[in-house]
Amino acid sequence: MGFWNKVGKIAGNVIENAPAIIEALQKEGAKKQAELHKRAENRISDYEKKVTLAAKSNKMNDPAYARKVHEEKEKIKKARINLYTGNSNIKTVEIKENGDVTFGGLTLSQWDSRWIYLGTLSSLSLENLQTYNKSIGLYKAEMNGEITYLGRAIEYNNGGFRKRLRDYVRNSDSARTHGSGKKMHESSHLLKISVLVVGDGAEDVDTVKALEKAMIAKHKVKWNIQHNL
Repeated sequence: MGFWNKVGKIAGNVIENAPAIIEALQKEGAKKQAELHKRAENRISDYEKKVTLAAKSNKMNDPAYARKVHEEKEKIKKARINLYTGNSNIKTVEIKENGDVTFGGLTLSQWDSRWIYLGTLSSLSLENLQTYNKSIGLYKAEMNGEITYLGRAIEYNNGGFRKRLRDYVRNSDSARTHGSGKKMHESSHLLKISVLVVGDGAEDVDTVKALEKAMIAKHKVKWNIQHNL
């Protein structure tokens, strides 16, 4: 039995059916999403190892075989990006030669080192947030050393982080129509808020959205239930 026949079943289930995996992830809470995400990533990695071995074969002298290896490598890249974005056409999410996934040029670990602590949610005034009036990116709420919620601010022309964070504490309930928003409001005096500035324009929105999904999967954020992977 040839190489592609041996591993074709894995490719069919994991690589070519990545949209089905995304759909399954959409229906789960953050903890289950992280588990499914990790399982899918492991299966893709297993298949990638097989393709890497194929690339070292002397059969690579055969143009048709070499082309097939290249095609499978591209499928793997798209499948891995799909796990984070649900859309393999997002140009700011890339797979590097060493296998690292980057978002706007940085890995998750690199982004994780850039959080800026602002203070407790209830203490954040308009003056505190003025600096971030046009900035967009992610914000996280921590309580007792645990990330309890992670969200995004993408309205670069309508207040950026300032608007998004103030929505949780001002009189209007515009950010409190879902469960996590209510919890943010009720625990505002306990939640420690940090922001991750990604950019300040339309070209940065896709990066923010993809980064949000990846961060939630990485940290298994307690209050997050994603509906749009």
